[in-house]
Order: sequence, then C-alpha cells, then structure tokens
Amino acid sequence: KPSGKGIMYFANGNKYIGHWELSFREGEGKLIFKEGHEYFGQFMQNQFNGHGIMSYANGDRYEGNWANDRPNGDGIYFFAGGSKRFEGNFLNGRFHGFGIMYYADGTQEEGRWDNGQKDGEQELMAGTATESETATSQTTSSQEEYNEYDRNCNQVYCGSGLGTFTYSDGTVYRGEFNNGQPEGESQVNYSNGDRYVGGWKEHAPHGKGVMHYKSGRVLGAVWNLGRPVAELPAKDQEVLVGNVPVDNNQEIKIWAVVVGVSRYEQMPILSYPDDDAYQLYAFLKSPEGGALPEEQIKVLVDEDATRYNILRIMRQTLLQADANDVIFFYFSGHGLQGAFLPSDYDGYNNRLTHEEVRDIMLESKAKHKLVLADACHSGSIQAIKKPVQDALDKYYRAFEQSQGGIALFMSSKGEEYSLEDGGLRSGVFSYFLIQGLKGAADSNLDGIISIIELYDYVYGKVRMYTAGAQTPILTGNFDNRMPVGVRR
Repeated sequence: KPSGKGIMYFANGNKYIGHWELSFREGEGKLIFKEGHEYFGQFMQNQFNGHGIMSYANGDRYEGNWANDRPNGDGIYFFAGGSKRFEGNFLNGRFHGFGIMYYADGTQEEGRWDNGQKDGEQELMAGTATESETATSQTTSSQEEYNEYDRNCNQVYCGSGLGTFTYSDGTVYRGEFNNGQPEGESQVNYSNGDRYVGGWKEHAPHGKGVMHYKSGRVLGAVWNLGRPVAELPAKDQEVLVGNVPVDNNQEIKIWAVVVGVSRYEQMPILSYPDDDAYQLYAFLKSPEGGALPEEQIKVLVDEDATRYNILRIMRQTLLQADANDVIFFYFSGHGLQGAFLPSDYDGYNNRLTHEEVRDIMLESKAKHKLVLADACHSGSIQAIKKPVQDALDKYYRAFEQSQGGIALFMSSKGEEYSLEDGGLRSGVFSYFLIQGLKGAADSNLDGIISIIELYDYVYGKVRMYTAGAQTPILTGNFDNRMPVGVRR
C-alpha cells in the first residue's frame, strides 16, 4: 500500500504528486487534471479536505477551506480576467452565509447568500457612495462550476459533487459524480421514456435502485452494472418510490427515529452512541418526551444503522406525519463536515449527508420538525420516571400554541469536534442535552422546555465545560416556543 511521498499517474490522464497513507491521498499534495484544472492543498482519504487552492482551466481560482471535495467554510473565489472576486462563506461549493462580491470598477456587494443566491435586496457600495445609495439585485451567483444539478457536465469538468450529463442517445443523468464520471446516487431519464432512481456506475444502474418502465412496470432491485441481480422486498420498493401513506387525523402525534453508531465496519469504535440511542428511546417513551407508542418510534443501533436502513426507516416513519404532528430525528456517531457516518461508511462510500436528512424532514407534512445530532460522539442518559397524564397533556397542548417549523440543533460548528468525557461517561453535548430535556433548561419555570430554552442551556453548559472548544449551533426556520420536553 502506497505510503509516504510519491507520484501516481492515473489511467484517465490525471496525475497526483504528494503524500500517501495506506493507499489514501493524505496530507499535502497536488492533483493535476488532464483537462487543465489543478488543485494544491490538503487531502484526507483521497478527498480535498482542509486548506487548498483550485486553479480552473477557464482561469477561475478558488482559495480557502475544503471539505468532502467541495469548498466549505471561509474562502475566496477569483473570476477569470480579474472581473470580480467573492470573499466569504461557502457551503458545498456555493456562496452561503455572509460574503462580499468585489468588482473591478471598485464597487462591491455585501450581504448574505443562500445556496449561491443573494438574499433579497443587497446594498451596492462604491468607493464614493454613501450608505443611502443603494441598488436592488436579485441575480444569482455565476459560479457555474458549483451549481450542483445546474452544472452541465458535458461542458465543464465535474470532478465530484452533483451535476447533469446528457448521453449521445439523449438519456439524461442527474446525480453524483466521482473523478469526472457519473457515479453514485442518481435520477436517470432514458430517451425511450424509462426512468431510473438509485445507484449508478460505469454508465449503468448499480446498487439499490428502482426502474420505472414506460409501460408502467416498477422494478426495485439490486443492480450489477445494468443487470438486476436481486429484487428488493415490496416494502423497500414502496419506500424508494415514495409511497408512504400519511396518517391523517386530528390528534397530535410525535414520530421519531433514533440512531446511534458505536461500532463501525471501517472506522474507530466509539464508547457511548449505542447506549445513548437506547436511553434516548426510553426518554421519548416517558412523559417528559411524549410517551410515544412503539409504532411511532424506531431505533437503529450499530450494524442496523446502515445508510440505506436509516433513509428507509426515516421515510417509513417520518413521512406518516400529518400537518398536526411532530417529527424528531436524532443521530449520534462519527461525523464529517456536511455528513453523518452510518455503520457501513468505508472511508468514502455511504455518507449520510445533511442534505438527505433535511430533504426528508422538508418532505414531511409535519408542523414541527426537530433534528438533534451529536455529530462525532455521544453518551448515555439516565433512567426516566413513570408517565404522568397531566404532564403529557400539558406537553401536547404546547404544540398547539406553537407556529411550528424545522429546527436543527447540532453539537458543534463544522470545523470543531464533538467531545466525549470520561467523567460524564457521555458526549458532552448529549449529557447536557438530556439534562436540559429532563427539566434543567426550563428557565421560566412554566413546566415546558422550549427549543430556545434548551439551546440557551446546552450552549452555556457545553461552552463552559469545554472551555470554549465546542460550540453547539441552532439553525432553521422555527417558532422559539416549539416545545421539546416537559418538566414534572
């Protein structure tokens, strides 16, 4: 296995010069693409990860932080010819968050960006302009290299990420790319009218996927380079197709999926996530957590918590919720920037991206949506008291009084690690999270723990306990009064 410093000449014409560790490009290196693109910077397990500079064949250049082969975090994007440059935050290759666009004529646009698009009206500032001189703009980023599905991979090189590719017969591929080739999760519209959704490799269905034939037949199968080798169970086919019936009724219900991964096939073993998942399951069955019946809560631990199983169970469970209901997703285990790592993650394949989790949460009709994640490590929680009907009634009434929304509560910033602590016998975030849910976060003493009370409590405790090394974050579009627990 290559280790140390060396040069690799790839069959596709690319060349890598740099450090290796156990067959992985690791550390500092340079990857030269046959098309003329050139990346110089940090690698982690073959991916651009850390600080790096990408010089594109068209004259554009990006310099800044990378994660999972894409610009993530602070960076600068220089457009060819010096016409303009963007300085600010990136998310999965797009301008996202606060940033400034500088133009060659001295003007600049400052504001917030959302997935490559400027949020509403932005201030146009020139060297001689005053604060009152503004102009409106609704234009989107011209950073075509990273416009996900909008990238035409027949015209630009798509080394990784998402894009669209049209075959010579008119078949259109929309999905993931790997080393410039269509490969990964995809949707393919064939020129003959058939449609395929699932894994793709070497220009053919590969892995789990569903073929929708023009005739109306639907085949869910495990594919091997275009050939179905094993038919999926009917229930799995329904999930992949999206046929999940909504449980419509006037009653408020809570639907939950709890995932904890301590034992990985190809990753270091963790101490607490599996125990934590079971304990959180017990909490959600208590009055503090809603006293959920078995059919409304699912738990996946260790070898059961594969990427496919997590997505399948999330869809089967959370998509049953109607417009009155609450959905809850919890993950504890290893994590990378932009992704949770299921038990079958092998260092490259089977990442559970935050976008996949978000998409299912958004697809659900539920009024209230909550994601809690200890993205690297997690811990245990204590036993729960017996149900008390008065507390339950108060908890469910609180949902009626909230406007709802989706809240994502994460254990740390993207560039930070989530920490375990031997003294707490838990992940630091998980420990204070559960303490807050069980009542410690009820700052106004009304008996209901709201999402903002929980965040304020956990943020303060984690920052203090870790001396500022870990910073929980809360984001999303939600009502601050959204209840997350009840104190008895």
